Amino acid sequence: MSLKLISRGAAAVLLTAGIASAQLLNTKSMDVIRVEKTGISAGKIDSLATMLGAQQAPGQKLTDEMMAQLRYAVVDNLVGQELIKLEAKKMGIKVSASKVDSLTTLFKKQFPSEEAFQKELKKSNTTMKQFKEKIEDQLKSEVIIEKKVPYPDAPSEEDLKAFWQLHKSEAAINDTISGARIFISTKGKSAQEVSDAKDMLKGLAAQVRSKKATFAQLAAMYSDDKEAKKTGGIMNKFVAKSKSAAFAKAVGKLKVGDISEVIVENDGVSIFMLTEKNDGKFESYRHQIDYILRVKVEQDRQKKLKAYLDELGKTYKVQYLDKKYEPPQAIGK
Repeated sequence: MSLKLISRGAAAVLLTAGIASAQLLNTKSMDVIRVEKTGISAGKIDSLATMLGAQQAPGQKLTDEMMAQLRYAVVDNLVGQELIKLEAKKMGIKVSASKVDSLTTLFKKQFPSEEAFQKELKKSNTTMKQFKEKIEDQLKSEVIIEKKVPYPDAPSEEDLKAFWQLHKSEAAINDTISGARIFISTKGKSAQEVSDAKDMLKGLAAQVRSKKATFAQLAAMYSDDKEAKKTGGIMNKFVAKSKSAAFAKAVGKLKVGDISEVIVENDGVSIFMLTEKNDGKFESYRHQIDYILRVKVEQDRQKKLKAYLDELGKTYKVQYLDKKYEPPQAIGK
């Protein structure tokens, strides 16, 4: 059993890259919120909420309750950004043209071609000048947020060990492990094709080790396991010896965070990344503890950010014109 050491109920102002990207190309429908003279439309909110839902629960049907929570998160995000934009203007925050150009180039790389990007701009009735202005506003917002609510430092080794000493009695000790796998079927393939598959897996492992891609991303793209596109190749808790002898041997000496050598089995070849090992040793829980501590300090930062935005909401006028789009404890209320 995983360590269950933090509350998961803390509200957060979501400043996700996905929302930030999509909102640059999204304006539709009637305004349901106004921040000073700027309106936020129902269409924009619903579109971003649907997109966020697809990211967080791929393949799942979103219930009315789920959509309501996603909608509230998006509303907090958009209202917060408008308030910070107003404050940046008041403070005279400036950003260099080179930074704007750099972020614009990075955003455009999300599209397969310049033509596709221009087509999306036209579809959203946005000129390149307007697009760059939105990029500039985003950069100015980041300057203020970093100043008022700075990002916390990464947990230190002392932090990790102190947390472990405090909570190690809560860790279940058994033979189970969990992780993620990229599997390539070799049924009916020639010796050369099998060799090529092994080389490809070695290359994928190298990409993860060099941080050029995440294991989950590569599993979704390359694994022959049909579920991998949805799960990122995740294998829920299991006992290694319940799999093949070759698999059990390959993962037996792995430490948490390690990726195996290529595993050869009767039906295919694979690599496995160990993410959890319940052996009661500190090193096996290091990654999990690091994640828990990072989540906790980020939750604390989000609370401070919400408090700061509420202060701005007293300075600038925020109007919620439709109860459907007014979150509980809405910013500025």
